[in-house]
Amino acid sequence: MVTIKNVLLTTQITALEVKLRYVFLGEGQYLHIHNLDTGNRLATHKVFEAAVVHGIKIRPVKDEASRSWVVGVWGQKSLAVLLYKFLPGNEICSLIEERRFEDWIIDAVLEDNLSHIVLATAHNSLIRYKLQYSKDLEEHPYQDTFLESEGNCLVHEGKEDCVQNKSHLDCNAIKTDTNSFPAKTELLTWKNTRWKPDRCVLVKVDCTENCILYCGHIVLMAGNWESAVLLAGTVFSQVLIWGPWCSTDPSGRVAPIHCLSGHEGVLFSINFSVAQGLLTTTSDDRTLRMWNIIPKYPLSDADSPPSLQLYNREQVQKYWLDAEITEKHICYGHGARVWQSLILSSCVVSVGEDSKVCVWDQQGKLITWWKAHDGSCVWTVAAAEDEGQLVTGGGDGSVKTWSLNITDSPKSEPLLNGPWCLTDKETPLIEKEHSKVIDASPQLPASENSEGHKAEMLKNGEFFEVINFEGTETTESCTKNNPNQLPKATDFPRCVALVGVNQFLLAMDSGRLFQWHSENATWTLVWDDPRMQKYVIMDTCSDQKKIAVGMLCGVVLIFRITGNGDWEKHLEVTLCQGKVFSLQWLGSDRILACGPDGDIVTWSLLEVQGSLVKERNHTLPPCKQRWVSAACIVPSTVPGGYYLICGDRAGSLHLYHQEDLEPRQSIRGIHGKNGVTSLVIHEGFIYSSGRDGCVRQLKLFDESIQVLTVTRVSNVTWVAQVIFLQGRPLALCFHDVNLKLWNLAEDRAVVEVECGGGHRSWALHASRSDDQLVFFFLKDGIPCIFRTTLADKLMPLIKSPVNTRETMCLQTLFHVEGKTFFAMGGEDTTLRIHSVQGLESHRSLCVVRSHISNIRALCRIECQGAINPAGSDKSVWLVSGGGRAQMKLWEVTLNHISKRNLQNAGSGLQGKVPVAGSGEENSHRQEQAQKEDTSITCNSSREEMLNLGCREVTSHMIRTGNNKTWKSQELTFDPETRYMDATAFWVTDQLAVIVLASSDGILRVFVFSQCTEKVTLVCSHACDHCVLKVVRVPIQTRHILASAGTDGRVVFWDMKSIVNWLCTPDVAVNNPPPSLELHQLAFIQSHQSGVNSLSINYHSKPTDEKSYRSSLTLATGGDDNKLSVWDVIIYTSEDGFTKIDVQFLCIAIGHASQITGLEWISQNLLVSTSVDQRVVVWELCHTDSTRQQSETGTDSPGSAPQTYLRATCSAYTGVPDVKGLTVIPINKNSSNTNSETDLLQRLIVYGVGLQVYDLDTSVGEL
Repeated sequence: MVTIKNVLLTTQITALEVKLRYVFLGEGQYLHIHNLDTGNRLATHKVFEAAVVHGIKIRPVKDEASRSWVVGVWGQKSLAVLLYKFLPGNEICSLIEERRFEDWIIDAVLEDNLSHIVLATAHNSLIRYKLQYSKDLEEHPYQDTFLESEGNCLVHEGKEDCVQNKSHLDCNAIKTDTNSFPAKTELLTWKNTRWKPDRCVLVKVDCTENCILYCGHIVLMAGNWESAVLLAGTVFSQVLIWGPWCSTDPSGRVAPIHCLSGHEGVLFSINFSVAQGLLTTTSDDRTLRMWNIIPKYPLSDADSPPSLQLYNREQVQKYWLDAEITEKHICYGHGARVWQSLILSSCVVSVGEDSKVCVWDQQGKLITWWKAHDGSCVWTVAAAEDEGQLVTGGGDGSVKTWSLNITDSPKSEPLLNGPWCLTDKETPLIEKEHSKVIDASPQLPASENSEGHKAEMLKNGEFFEVINFEGTETTESCTKNNPNQLPKATDFPRCVALVGVNQFLLAMDSGRLFQWHSENATWTLVWDDPRMQKYVIMDTCSDQKKIAVGMLCGVVLIFRITGNGDWEKHLEVTLCQGKVFSLQWLGSDRILACGPDGDIVTWSLLEVQGSLVKERNHTLPPCKQRWVSAACIVPSTVPGGYYLICGDRAGSLHLYHQEDLEPRQSIRGIHGKNGVTSLVIHEGFIYSSGRDGCVRQLKLFDESIQVLTVTRVSNVTWVAQVIFLQGRPLALCFHDVNLKLWNLAEDRAVVEVECGGGHRSWALHASRSDDQLVFFFLKDGIPCIFRTTLADKLMPLIKSPVNTRETMCLQTLFHVEGKTFFAMGGEDTTLRIHSVQGLESHRSLCVVRSHISNIRALCRIECQGAINPAGSDKSVWLVSGGGRAQMKLWEVTLNHISKRNLQNAGSGLQGKVPVAGSGEENSHRQEQAQKEDTSITCNSSREEMLNLGCREVTSHMIRTGNNKTWKSQELTFDPETRYMDATAFWVTDQLAVIVLASSDGILRVFVFSQCTEKVTLVCSHACDHCVLKVVRVPIQTRHILASAGTDGRVVFWDMKSIVNWLCTPDVAVNNPPPSLELHQLAFIQSHQSGVNSLSINYHSKPTDEKSYRSSLTLATGGDDNKLSVWDVIIYTSEDGFTKIDVQFLCIAIGHASQITGLEWISQNLLVSTSVDQRVVVWELCHTDSTRQQSETGTDSPGSAPQTYLRATCSAYTGVPDVKGLTVIPINKNSSNTNSETDLLQRLIVYGVGLQVYDLDTSVGEL
């Protein structure tokens, strides 16, 4: 038998609710519960069989202290009620299983007594539904609460107390037993007829406006049916307000009491706040509208807290009948449809299709906004009960948290009226000034004492320091200077440095070094040196206690902070013979200096002796701007040894051993032409960033640098630095005039500030202990300080994204240790690599932004013979293709790295390598690791031991080919050609064939050379229609292709001439002969229209070498909703002749929509999927024609077939707009890898999201 088990579902989030510190989210048919503070998943429950969760409402059983909640869940036409107990074990049980209704449910609210639920349906109706809890709840300790509340229900007190519209009451339902729990026989009947819940519908009330509703909001201000009010959003852009207690017409329909008009499109959401008297609506017209509700009769005392106010039904009815509702504000801020709004005490939040989260004040003014889900629409939003955090769920399948601390929006603070604003008339001569710094250096004598310098203040009325020649401080009041009358200053700031979060150093063009004291807002002259005029560079040590200052003359000064907070000159030494082009601290006791002609010198700092000792000399290879822009050291296996990695301004990386003068390895232009900006080591891996907008993860293998992954930051061209905070990789980026701190793991912006650009001098420091991020920069010649907190910026990620838009193709890469690694591409132009093992182990490993258009085709370069989709090798060559006829080739490697190596790398770097961030950040991680007795590089799973690398090898486009000059560009008549599918295989050890199916009806054949790492177009064949699919038919004697297109035909092609040419010795790949072609062997008219899926069943003995006969079974799925199965026999001869015989087997109509995915999972089992979101497993049965017609009811061309397809099992997938599926074999028992009886098939269905199943195809009777 065949069983289908769900492993993982990740798709768009359609419902969100927050209760205390718990997040309830609806994803497909499932309800998940996560911890708001950590993001960990606590529980999950499959609520519906084939419906999507659209709404969640939560009510406590008794009170909040009971730690048990009743959860009402609805979606489409289904309703379910659950009980969640988060103590002691986070359990979810079903109180009422799925009930289906005749109409769509747009909103639902539980009554206060938890005995009934009020539903609003899409045809403008209200339903009161009796909750009949199952017999299992009778033993629940809170059953008395339900029984008591049921007994107090007004419906059971008598007909005179019911609602006015008595004609709509189900009298039979009212006369039933008032006990909430049905008898045993009644429970059995309920289980058998749970899809017909009419007897539980107590009241159904219709509105006179019988129109379709896109949204609705039920308000129970008194907590019961008698006070129910429906705020209905119609397709006619109106809001209808009515309740079951309103007046009726002769037919019994209720007339609305208010009709609000103003929107110019259909309404998508309505929200209401009784405390603020505010109603908000969102619409297709891209607006949020606020409506003011002014009641004629207030509900209660305005001084009473809203949580303590109790209303009765008479008050509620008067409130709505006599209220005056007017349009208050029209809010424009979204660029697309607005899906939902949320009313908070201090603001209103709206989310929409443009991925924006907009925060508005009560006056309709836009306070702030941000992009939440990387271009994917935001479907739903919720807020924590303290309104400190906002939770959003997007179409990319992610759930993210955001800070709502909108009152503390950080802004940069310019330091105006500083010492650079003083003129020569107002300031004593520089030569006569004295430095406050204590000169502790034996190399440089102290300068002569002179008259002190007066420094001006930041603000008028504050104090500044005057330093006299004896070093004593006096305090004077700063006078205000008129900016309009201020003479032009002759000095200006040139360079800034930041030490810790409060030490701001500013180097002037005149050679003076000032310090800004943020505590008392004063400027202090720290050092004055004429050698620092016109040029100076500064770098801060990782221990945040020292800075190095380089000059034009090659002299480097090292300053350090003393115990009392003063600066002293620790060392002065000549490090270069000429200009110091760059200074890099390599830990706390080693410094690198780069001088003219690429001369690199590393120096060791001896703190006790107070001296610098020269270690090694190195030389940069020649380039245009020949100096080091970033550097780091990597410990080697030899004790005390290390490797030096340098990045230069030409975008190259160079690897040196500590004894080498010349580099052992150089990777030219790895970060483009504008330079490498930073090199950071974290947990044994090297991270490089550059001005090409990319962050690369590197690893040192066998004395060579290997690129593992490349991550391109969205909409950024300059990545200046990579830092790690709380284990999260963050990229400091510049785009236009803004600085962005980008979270690489979650792919979202953390902080953004306008700074003028990254080409100016700047410094950044992030401290987890101080909970501060400080950015010190120059803008328009003025130093500015930007401060912000980190705790509310680094919010936990509840659920990681899978893809921002539809997934068009998916290719499995590896299956190791129970984990499946796969690559996927789609409409968002990104190539993403994920790993999955179970419900809690889905991880996004790599996001590559390299394609300029969508990705529609992915395939591996397979070896000759049968395909092995499991990917047991350590390296996979991956081909991707898509829009704009662009093809790329990637090398994906899976590296096994031991924990011991990571521990040694991590421990060897602490205190030695400048990991971005503060020194206290690194020491804090060490302390935490020692407390937990666990390495900081190894968390809780063995996933860290498998490292995946993805390297782009080459790229090709039809328009330009591989040539960059305009004279040699190839012309094309259709520049918008798209690659629809791809297949590839190795012909020799170094040459591979890549075949691409194109939308312009051409099959294109490329050859890839592993030696040159280039692809060449060698052959193309024009077809009559768009080619949708292409696969290889691997037989031992021939290389045959099968293609399918929009004409419904499957065509077989012979590649004999191409393969024979590649097998010749010393073949010239760049000069293909014109005789190369694809020879058509046969074709099958499989469908009436397009063929979307094509799968070949390779028999256990595919080749008979004596007779050169190969047999296989072909299955296709098309736009006509049919499955077609054919028997294909291939005859070959020694002289190269090939013949194909095709025999039709059967056709089955197995889906309600076009079939998009089809795969064989065994010799007689086939799995298919369709846009109808069903996954069906079929068995290919053989029988006589009479029995076949009686069982299936299908027919076929010609004579009746002797085989037929029988559906053995099926499942509903929660992935909308299914694009396809893929299958890989795995084994339940890893020790018995050759077992055929325990064979499992891992099935991945993809579309808008993805779902992973395990198919158990154990041998047995089906």
